[in-house]
Amino acid sequence: MLIIGVEFWERFSFYGMLSILALFLTASTRSGGFGWPAARALALVGAYSGAMYALPAFGGYLADRVLGRRRAVTLGASCMLIGQLLLTSPLFQPAAFYAAIAGLIAGNALMKSTLVVLCGETMRPDDPRREAAYTYYYLGIALGAMLSGVAVGAVAQSFGWHVGFGVAAAGMTIALGSYVLLAPRWLGSIGLTPDGAAAAGTPALTEAGGPAPPWPLEAHLETRRRIGLLLALATLLCIFSVGWFQLFGSWLLFIERDVDRAVGTFVIPVPWFTSMNAAVVILLAPMTAALWVRIADRNRRIDIVQKYIFALSTVTVGHALMYLCARGAAAGALASSLVPVVSLSLLGVGELVAWTATYGMVSRAAPAGYASVTMGAWYLLTLGLGGYLSGFTGGMVDAWGFATTFALIAAVMGSACIGALLLHGPLTRLADRARVAL
Repeated sequence: MLIIGVEFWERFSFYGMLSILALFLTASTRSGGFGWPAARALALVGAYSGAMYALPAFGGYLADRVLGRRRAVTLGASCMLIGQLLLTSPLFQPAAFYAAIAGLIAGNALMKSTLVVLCGETMRPDDPRREAAYTYYYLGIALGAMLSGVAVGAVAQSFGWHVGFGVAAAGMTIALGSYVLLAPRWLGSIGLTPDGAAAAGTPALTEAGGPAPPWPLEAHLETRRRIGLLLALATLLCIFSVGWFQLFGSWLLFIERDVDRAVGTFVIPVPWFTSMNAAVVILLAPMTAALWVRIADRNRRIDIVQKYIFALSTVTVGHALMYLCARGAAAGALASSLVPVVSLSLLGVGELVAWTATYGMVSRAAPAGYASVTMGAWYLLTLGLGGYLSGFTGGMVDAWGFATTFALIAAVMGSACIGALLLHGPLTRLADRARVAL
């Protein structure tokens, strides 16, 4: 529960800041923003999002081999808190802004993949509750994302951008404080010692808990198959991530400019729409966890490729609906908020199905002693690269408008969905040869 709680507050801080970042960058200087065009703003949001998920590969290595996971989390949370605090000053210059971004990226690099591994280390590798536990871990992420959008969005709209950033900083303060106070008692010796010394004298284990193949050639071939499998699956999830990150980029700008957000005399703050995506995850996470356990009890299983196919279909339909919504808004009238709400809900369903399956699969396929760095590499290839690529849509919006941008993204997502259907058989056979359960 401690790990889930720390992740909740850390994600509250992260998503709270991200929910207003693009809006802040494009807001006029008179309202306290930077007044950037969409292309420049979304390029920075994309680069920031990409770096936040790219560098955990390096941070995971430091956690595994040098610092130990517990120490890495403490240091990472401290760096993120400093970065969030820098954002709260209304007098800061762009140089201070970039320093804050650098602090957030460095801290996240140490924390992101490390917390996932610490969560898994609280149970045995063959414990059937592990996938359900990862579902609740993801529920903590979603709850933090939902509450942050509501809290930070309301405060930023009422009191200004920097006060909104201050709410995000408060979340990071709670994350660091609770971890420092409770980890010694609740986690015991878990994660205190780096894996380097232990791995040197301990035989590697497979995902089933047994020894790796005795012959070097067999072990080498199996490792290559696992790497190939992970790369193929990461490509599918990367494409999904490009579509998903539009939630914090082109979708937010479209909702701000072209969607009717009035409910009577109340105008819904734009960041609240990011919370709707997370709310869907929260509502469905307990049912999803129970579903996976029930399916396992019946000796049946939906493999991860099928789950990725489903996720890609949801993001395809979501962008197709946003295209129709943008076409209507292009005629001059504000679009209804109903279509963005439905599209955000679809993204939430796809996100939940894809990522709750991902944590367990990467954990099973990771080489012994490199769990955090493997998870970090996974973040680099999926959310890191996907977040970076999502930033290019800003130039598309400036050049062609929202409707064309959403249509092109929907076409890419749909093509990837068809490709995943065609690859299901080959990937299943590759997983069998690599001795990894999909």
